[in-house]
Amino acid sequence: MRAFALLLPLVLTAWPYRPVKAQVQLVVESRTFYTAEGKPQTEVNMAFLAGTMAAKANDRGFMQAKVEALTLIEQSGAVKAFAKTEVLGPERMDSVEQDLVHQEFFALDPGTYDLSIEVRDLVAGDTTVTRYHAPLAVGTTPPGLAVSNLLLAERILPSVEGERSKYGYTVVPLLTDYLPKSVEKLSLYAEVYNSDTQFGKDSLYLLSYQIEEFEKKRVFGPYKRSIRAKAKPVEPVMAEFDIKQLPTGNYVASVEVRDRAGMLLSRGEQFFQRNNPVTYNYDLQALDRLDLEGKFTDAFSNVDTLAEHIASLGPIADPLERKIIDDRWKDRDLDLMKRFFYTFWANRGPEPEKAWLAYRQEVIKVNQQFGCRLLKGYETDRGRVYLKYGPPNTMMDRFNEMGTLPYTIWHYYQAGRFTNRRFVFYQPNMANMCLQLLHSEVPGEPNNPQWINMLHARNNAFPGVQTTDPGTLESDRVRELYNDPR
Repeated sequence: MRAFALLLPLVLTAWPYRPVKAQVQLVVESRTFYTAEGKPQTEVNMAFLAGTMAAKANDRGFMQAKVEALTLIEQSGAVKAFAKTEVLGPERMDSVEQDLVHQEFFALDPGTYDLSIEVRDLVAGDTTVTRYHAPLAVGTTPPGLAVSNLLLAERILPSVEGERSKYGYTVVPLLTDYLPKSVEKLSLYAEVYNSDTQFGKDSLYLLSYQIEEFEKKRVFGPYKRSIRAKAKPVEPVMAEFDIKQLPTGNYVASVEVRDRAGMLLSRGEQFFQRNNPVTYNYDLQALDRLDLEGKFTDAFSNVDTLAEHIASLGPIADPLERKIIDDRWKDRDLDLMKRFFYTFWANRGPEPEKAWLAYRQEVIKVNQQFGCRLLKGYETDRGRVYLKYGPPNTMMDRFNEMGTLPYTIWHYYQAGRFTNRRFVFYQPNMANMCLQLLHSEVPGEPNNPQWINMLHARNNAFPGVQTTDPGTLESDRVRELYNDPR
């Protein structure tokens, strides 16, 4: 689902009425949950985007938006359910506009339907209508132990009497999987079904919810909670994480059910993307006070060995950390190196030693695979990319082509927060076995529009500026491997 701005501040241009030129824009998603009796309960969640709705003063003197939403659900041309609702925005005295979230709930039999929504701005006074159409699939009751789809929530609050609720709580959906820095808390809602038939009524089982790195499918830092739950037909799961320190990246929120032996029996997950540049804290006074007794870094006694370990952190370090790495390499102060090294890994999760040992294995791997006569593997371009983004999904090695310099093309399904990206490495100097990064599609990495021409420098002099493809069989082959990795 496309991302949209939450709580977008805009300045009102008129009072008490602010016209808008565009029709109401909306984002829609649907979720199906099930009752204890196994009946589907489908909810259609929609958000009307700030800045696309008019507002005027109501009878109480507050500025307020008003939108009419008609929701229609059809099957084979017959109307199976509908709702027509006037949705009121919050009353306000200031100029800050908000996305307006609305939910409709339907009891539908399992099957395939057509969902239609028509939205009209009741304040703007024109006849412009926003229309939305999409298929709607309602699944059958889960036959055994199952975890529902996860619903990311803007907030979860105790429900008010007479208000539609989920087991006593109102769940306000967050209709985006893009979380900017302004979103400091992440709430999620899910349901576990049929644990009573799996474990026996009121038997205990392990229920956990967590945030994982999307690429590595491992829990990120301290973002995991586990409880002992009692088996029942439906177990609602409501969780909240403080994500102020969750850095930019791709993540998965997940809910897992395990038996007493720890075996995973069912799982539900939801992808989301975080945009939150985090600067790690390396306060020198705090480093001086750091007690390393009993810490894994206390075992390091050789200055050169520890300096080498610190240097290998370069591919995954941020700019400040890289400056500290250079300083520690120069001064060779064993105590300072220990303190920095421990803090580096403690900043990345609750198990710093475990994180370091896992990374160390990757460093050993790249040193063996990509090291060359002058550079260790982690110092090479291929080693840096491998450690930063992980192993590529495909590597097209072409080291003995007749018409090109030796090269390899790496393809990533996911490189950081970017999908479907490629890296091209080549060997410009036949006397040096180290391959250099020639071109990449990842922002922040070298991007070279002339990379195909430069690969052909073996047979063709490269004049510095060349805009045409060499037009050879070799260049066609290179482009084929680049566009169709396998």
